[in-house]
Amino acid sequence: MTDGWRIISSDSHVVEHCDLWQERVAKQYKDRAPRLVREADTDRLVCEEIAMPPIGFMAGAYRSNKDVKREGRWETDVPSAGYDPDARLKEIDKDGVYGEVLYPTLGLIFFTLDDLDFKWALFRAYNDWIAEFCAAHPNRYKGIALIAHDDVELATQEIRRVHKLGLSGFMLATVQGEAYQPYSSKIYYPMWQAAVECNMPAHFHSATSRDKRNSFNNAKGRDPIWSLLRNDRIQRPLLGMLMGGTFDAFPDLIFVSAENEVSWAPLMLESADFEFHRHRGIEYQGFDARSDHPPSYYWERNVKAAFMRDHVVARFHDMIGTETLMFQTDFPHSVSTFPNTQAFVQKLLAGVDPVARDKMLYQNAATLYGF
Repeated sequence: MTDGWRIISSDSHVVEHCDLWQERVAKQYKDRAPRLVREADTDRLVCEEIAMPPIGFMAGAYRSNKDVKREGRWETDVPSAGYDPDARLKEIDKDGVYGEVLYPTLGLIFFTLDDLDFKWALFRAYNDWIAEFCAAHPNRYKGIALIAHDDVELATQEIRRVHKLGLSGFMLATVQGEAYQPYSSKIYYPMWQAAVECNMPAHFHSATSRDKRNSFNNAKGRDPIWSLLRNDRIQRPLLGMLMGGTFDAFPDLIFVSAENEVSWAPLMLESADFEFHRHRGIEYQGFDARSDHPPSYYWERNVKAAFMRDHVVARFHDMIGTETLMFQTDFPHSVSTFPNTQAFVQKLLAGVDPVARDKMLYQNAATLYGF
């Protein structure tokens, strides 16, 4: 690894091999599982009604600005660093990154599936695979499991199972869907209890809505406004848990926001604290419980947030809470800081106190995930 500042990426991505589910999913689901289709101008991954990520986006970090596009061929546009742990290690070493917290790429989209049995089949196959991937270099990779909240008992069982596999956390959909209770509901308490007992943080990553209309690649082109306005989709589940008593019931539960940036947090917390104090005498609607403390209290204790291109965080990290912040590279997606991560962070965090800088770049993630 090159000399420079110590860095852990708190949000990077594997690119699941195009044959992963064809090889691992139960036989009755193979015809429905993701598969590669060759077309005249591009390769394409298909899976039932899901709008799958375009080949050209999945490892876009290897393309220049003028070359970032949707089209691509699997063999030439998806490098082995996406799905081979040894090949990946060479790439992050060149980028000056010590370790990575690994999220899926294709798996992000599976939250939109309505067929719960099929969804769980895909999730379990991925969880088994990512555990094997991380086991190749356990000091460098920490994997995040896919969990469906639709059935709380199944979710609880899978959290305990993936903990035994060696994974370091689990992720849930940011938008639960109209038919499901908000995450502040007590129906999810068994799930949170399992998370605490297994020391597994709950992760909420962008592009994991259950709303099919909001899939980032539903249309033929990119919707830049939908892509930029992601704050609402993370603030809703977070505020519900901050204000709905979840962290009173589970004081050791950790909520992780990934790929949502963070500079929105101070204003949200200031407004939420005002709401908490000003309207204490008015009954809440849609909540099973009410928090004992203002939201900022739980943010400092129970929340971690990943950031990348957020200069406000760099300048005002103490307002947000330096201990809550973790840098991410998003390798190998098109918005990644790769292959210039060291130069990027040295410019982003120039002049920041070295102790605070080390917490955001390395120590907070190292402590949370056990690097």
